Amino acid sequence: MELYDISLRRTGLSISDRLVAARRLDALGVAFVDGGRPGRWFYHRAALELRLRAAILVASGGAEDLTSLLAAETSAVTVVVQGHGIPVVRDAVRQLVRAGRRVIVEARDFFDGWLVDPEHALEVVLTVAEAGAETVLLHDTAGGLWPDQIGEIVEVVAETGVPLGFGCHDGSEALQLFAADAGAGLVQGFYAVVRGGLDRAVSPSVQPAETGVAPVPCPRLEQTVSAQKAIGGVR
Repeated sequence: MELYDISLRRTGLSISDRLVAARRLDALGVAFVDGGRPGRWFYHRAALELRLRAAILVASGGAEDLTSLLAAETSAVTVVVQGHGIPVVRDAVRQLVRAGRRVIVEARDFFDGWLVDPEHALEVVLTVAEAGAETVLLHDTAGGLWPDQIGEIVEVVAETGVPLGFGCHDGSEALQLFAADAGAGLVQGFYAVVRGGLDRAVSPSVQPAETGVAPVPCPRLEQTVSAQKAIGGVR
């Protein structure tokens, strides 16, 4: 399982603090660091100053942000889908892939859409995968489902063979665990609390007693507790 951190999407951080936080998230072993919407100056400085060892910096935005997403010049891009028509998203993914970008599609409100029309929800997943998206991140935006319901839906979608990720509105660890157990190989969340930088790391897993299932193994984050003590805020 890989971790996709969206801490830097939060507003109010200076560019310098975001760069420092990205470096510290990289040290913790997350796979993707989402830098947020493609603002010109952050990604310009990141290209010049940021040298991540393991993590990949991702620019994220809607299909309407295609020009800015390309201008961010990150190797990976996340297209956030919410209320866009399938042709619009498919075309955006194709253009990004043709430009040499790795593409993740974050399907907001996916589970609500599934409850209304599962065939259409599956069509979205299959269409963007065929267009070249390497992962479709299913997002429980409203947060109205129980963990076992999330797991059941993810398991059905995983049968398509499309690589899946999972995200939710409040970073619920129980939901993440059920989704990962059902086949989501990428889990999105706030694995760091950002207040003027990176104050502390937050463990990406919970104990079995809290959920009734074993914690998701994250070998690269086994030292997170020690890291929490070692990492201070931005000075």
